[in-house]
Amino acid sequence: MAETGTTSKVKFDLDSMTAQDLTALIAAAEAKRAEKQDEARNALIEEFREKAAQLGLPLEALLTNQSASPGPAARRTRRDAGGSVPARYRGPNGETWSGRGRMPKWLSAMEAEGRKREEFRL
Repeated sequence: MAETGTTSKVKFDLDSMTAQDLTALIAAAEAKRAEKQDEARNALIEEFREKAAQLGLPLEALLTNQSASPGPAARRTRRDAGGSVPARYRGPNGETWSGRGRMPKWLSAMEAEGRKREEFRL
């Protein structure tokens, strides 16, 4: 390995290195990369912490999207959410339909024959 100039850049002759040397170089480079990423992440977190403190908020409140003052309560789920809806229509062969969603083929066929939907209402 030869150092060039005063820039402290190291130049490698990859062609002259063995597979073992290249593997060691890759491992060292990945370790240095992880170290630099950790340093950058920690510096960024500290910068955010300082800016949040200027606003009078803890950093955690920003990360969880919470404000310092309590906002409106979360919406409640309906009691009947996820439950089954009772059938409103019954076909000639015992098929049922709740009246919600797409109309079933049996009812479409019956209406095409001229029959009324109300004939099948339960």
